[in-house]
Amino acid sequence: MSLGLSAAGRRAETVFWRRLVLERLHRIFALTIALQLIRCFGDYWWSETYDVIYAAFAAYAVTELAWSRAFALRLSLQIAASCAAVVLLTDFTWHGWPDSRVSWDAVRTFTVSHGKQFHPFLELAVGSLLVTHFMARLGTTKSRAIVFILTSIGALSVVDSFLPLELWRNIAWTVLAGLGWLFVLHLRALRERHYESWNALAERPLPLLLPAVAVVGLLVAVGMSMPRAPALLEDPYTLWLQAQNKEVPSFSGEGGLLNGSSASKSALSSKSGYGRNDTEIGGGFRFDYSPVMQVTTNQKSYWRGETKSFYTGKGWTDRKGMQTVSAAPGMSDLPLEPEYPEGVELRRVTQTVKLLREDRIPVLFTAGPARGLEDIDASGNARLSWNPEEWELKFPRAAQVNSYTVVSEVPVFDEAKLSAMSAIPADGKTSIDLAPYLQLPESLPDRVRELAREVTRDATGDFDRLKKLEQYLSSTYPYTNEPDVSKKKSADVVDAFLFEIREGYCDYYSTAFVVMARTLGLPARWVKGYTSGYDPSEEERLRAAGGGYRPDPNGAGTYTVRNADAHSWAEAYFEGYGWVPFEPTAGFSLPLPQPEIAPVLPESVSEDVPDAAADEPAAPSAESRLPAAAAIAAGAIALALAALWGWFRRGKLLASWRRFRNRGTTPNQRIVRETERLIRYLQRKGLKRQPHETLRETLAGWSGRVASLGPEFECVLHQFERARYAGGSGDEEAYRRFMEAADKIRKTL
Repeated sequence: MSLGLSAAGRRAETVFWRRLVLERLHRIFALTIALQLIRCFGDYWWSETYDVIYAAFAAYAVTELAWSRAFALRLSLQIAASCAAVVLLTDFTWHGWPDSRVSWDAVRTFTVSHGKQFHPFLELAVGSLLVTHFMARLGTTKSRAIVFILTSIGALSVVDSFLPLELWRNIAWTVLAGLGWLFVLHLRALRERHYESWNALAERPLPLLLPAVAVVGLLVAVGMSMPRAPALLEDPYTLWLQAQNKEVPSFSGEGGLLNGSSASKSALSSKSGYGRNDTEIGGGFRFDYSPVMQVTTNQKSYWRGETKSFYTGKGWTDRKGMQTVSAAPGMSDLPLEPEYPEGVELRRVTQTVKLLREDRIPVLFTAGPARGLEDIDASGNARLSWNPEEWELKFPRAAQVNSYTVVSEVPVFDEAKLSAMSAIPADGKTSIDLAPYLQLPESLPDRVRELAREVTRDATGDFDRLKKLEQYLSSTYPYTNEPDVSKKKSADVVDAFLFEIREGYCDYYSTAFVVMARTLGLPARWVKGYTSGYDPSEEERLRAAGGGYRPDPNGAGTYTVRNADAHSWAEAYFEGYGWVPFEPTAGFSLPLPQPEIAPVLPESVSEDVPDAAADEPAAPSAESRLPAAAAIAAGAIALALAALWGWFRRGKLLASWRRFRNRGTTPNQRIVRETERLIRYLQRKGLKRQPHETLRETLAGWSGRVASLGPEFECVLHQFERARYAGGSGDEEAYRRFMEAADKIRKTL
């Protein structure tokens, strides 16, 4: 009776515990952790990419739980499932088999046209699978598993702290998977060291496992459901900056000058982003592509933040004593100074902005001047003021904002009307005081004025002068986020940009435009905010429909705006029209509302015109793609099996290749040739050889650096000198000893 129970317990342990729990279950925990890591790319990968990776992970889970051995078969099936997922879950198009299978051109066209459609989905899916296999294969001891688990938690914590991503749940899942992983390894150790206790547990697992699973699951569930406390869980660096009332570097100005730091700092002293300090323009920055906000709008636009008008020669400062009015949700009559004149066509733009990060912002970003604030979700004590002349919705102190909806009125860009206007009427009467927008420091070098006059010498009017300045700057000076500020000699940043540095980013271009316009007597001001960003859904539609898709002419959509989209541009004033934006930065294009043009309809349509749609080939159906999926999956399996077969037989294949390559040569000739190849290989690995050194001197020096390989270097040198200077053809045994020594050197280094 007892023997029967013991045998039954051993069978249960063999079938269920050893194979499923002890050998396979930790792979699922590794899969769970890998899945949490790739979730960090949610804002950067296409949805189809995640579909393919999820399908690959599903195949991984099924095959890894089904078999403990046959790694080559498991990996081949997982890759085949990834290929099939690309065919079925993406916009894969089957172009049919090649017309002539004996034609290499037809085969190449077939391979390229179908193979490129797997990019980048298949690479990311297979890469995710290999990372998971790597973790599961090496994480068979507690020390290695702990390293993987802590590294994953640390990576997620860093991303959660410094990027606008909420990864608290991902961290919780990683902790839960890590605990399960360690529990499996503990059971393995228990089985190896105390088999009797393990055998008793295997016979009655539920009384022990259920309470443990319940307690761990309850703790993780409570932790995931608890509200987050940002003031306590922020990273120390952010807390330190906030305690000093400083801005976080990820929101620093695009120019890379934090809180008055000088331009002499490193050219990459900060990240791109929106900042408050513009008193010094210079330095450089690193592009930060982390998302800042999402803007849903009926008109594509730049997102305007602040206006600066006082130029110091080094940068920009705010005007003092400007009048503002209070702004609150529900207001729809925010004033403008001056109001738009009659006859200027306006377009009403509604923007709903959702902030994607917890940083405090100084202003609300709008498409041109705001006329109404419909709604705002911000911290309780946040108060807004509206500057009707500079068009700023500003907080007294930077506030944390979750979302807001604002309505703007943007003038339609009428180039013909502007070309016929003067910026300032002949009688000098204007609606606002333009003196602040014509201000220039007395220290401005004369060559800046001379260059502005030279560039606009052939202009026919004020608008044409501004367009010529815009074109000259954008076409003459290359854009770079790393300008060589060591060339700067002039104390004036515009003078240094135009004549010394001669390259830069938007702050240089826009500042130079405003200053040059003012030297011509044209009122202008400096504006900063964000460019439009990108619309992921628009990119998806373009990619799916190809040439048949016609985008919305107004650019309506939901745009994701990143730190790298922080930007500055310029505005010039025309009495009788208002402020007109200009974009002088190379590589940028300012989206402006254009007058609507009535479509011109043909007078008649000939009845003899054939139906073009009837001649177009029908789009492939899901049924027609199944043979392609099966063929591609079979090909992927064959390639994977061939690669694995080659890997396991790589020694024999390498020997065969050497015999083929060495045919017709003597052993001494092969030794000389292989010595030259070995020397080049070691030089690529970092071992230096001086031009005047002999081979004996070189190998003696290398042998001294790698003492453990002294006998091998001596063998290589001896066989080389014998083959080179002794004469004759040599013998195969000498060549074999030489290759053994050379191979050991390669493997060691």
